[in-house]
Amino acid sequence: MGIKFWFKRAAMVFSIVSMLLLLVELAKGHVFEQAILFALTWGAVSTAIFIGTRLYYTRKGVHCELCNDLPTKPAEDGIHSNDK
Repeated sequence: MGIKFWFKRAAMVFSIVSMLLLLVELAKGHVFEQAILFALTWGAVSTAIFIGTRLYYTRKGVHCELCNDLPTKPAEDGIHSNDK
């Protein structure tokens, strides 16, 4: 997993979190300028924490089923460990 993978992952997380936070802030009745500043700031903080955590666990070899960032290897007998 190179820099391109992590950049795409960070961009995806940042955009999703920022949009969600923007919608929540607007629904709460905040002014657009304040809502976008809040969303971008906390989107960046959340993305940094998420990517930092994933890098840490990837280096440790811990697999994230939700993220699917470590490819699974099929068992030699053709049966996956989850199928048993």
